[in-house]
Amino acid sequence: MKKSLHLKRTGSIVGILGAAIAFGVSGTPALATTDTRPTEYIVGGQSTNSPNIVQLSFNTAGEQGTFGCTGEAISSQWILTARHCTEGSQNMKAYYSNDTSNPGPAYAADRVVNSPYGDVGLIHLKSPHQVSQYAKLGNGYTPRAGDTGSIFGYGLRGNRVPADWLFTARVSVLGQSSDAYGGKAVHVRGIDGASNHGDSGGPLVINGVIVGVCSTGDTADPGSNINAGSNYANLNDHRAWITQNTGV
Repeated sequence: MKKSLHLKRTGSIVGILGAAIAFGVSGTPALATTDTRPTEYIVGGQSTNSPNIVQLSFNTAGEQGTFGCTGEAISSQWILTARHCTEGSQNMKAYYSNDTSNPGPAYAADRVVNSPYGDVGLIHLKSPHQVSQYAKLGNGYTPRAGDTGSIFGYGLRGNRVPADWLFTARVSVLGQSSDAYGGKAVHVRGIDGASNHGDSGGPLVINGVIVGVCSTGDTADPGSNINAGSNYANLNDHRAWITQNTGV
């Protein structure tokens, strides 16, 4: 099965900043180039609000332009995202507004940490930022076909229309799969929406807790297919590592 990362290259911080499922081949992140045509966020789904799902903006060594991903604030100084967003990143910044055209103040990172177990990364902010509620992490989730959950992200919408807000969609679990680095992943299929470029690092929430972060898609471009499949790095093998680094 061909997999594609959901990273998004952004022309500027205003208007197009977002999460990125960087779709690549054979688990290698493929960063999308700037495109003046309309782009998409989560395909389908609906807009939502969250105090802890953040917009990420960064540069990547050896690449031109600015890229975007989605992340989850798990404490006042730690953000969870995908490793293919943090690995090789420079000038990482987080924005806490759910509005992509008005992302609010930038909170700069002073370091990133990449998991050795798969496509999970952590971002540490220079200065703490308090929110009303931090993202809750699951522990011990085993993918079961038929389970349902929700995905979130600032990525592209159907037919390549730019996202103007945070979007969410319901998905169904198909079983276990692999992430961009060969780690364990949760394979999902959209019920009323699917992930797209810009949703990388965004959460898969089942029973109120995050069980995975967006890694790859089953196709390079889901178009307007709300039932497209994607793979979310399962937090199970990373859970002790996350606690060791963040205390969460």
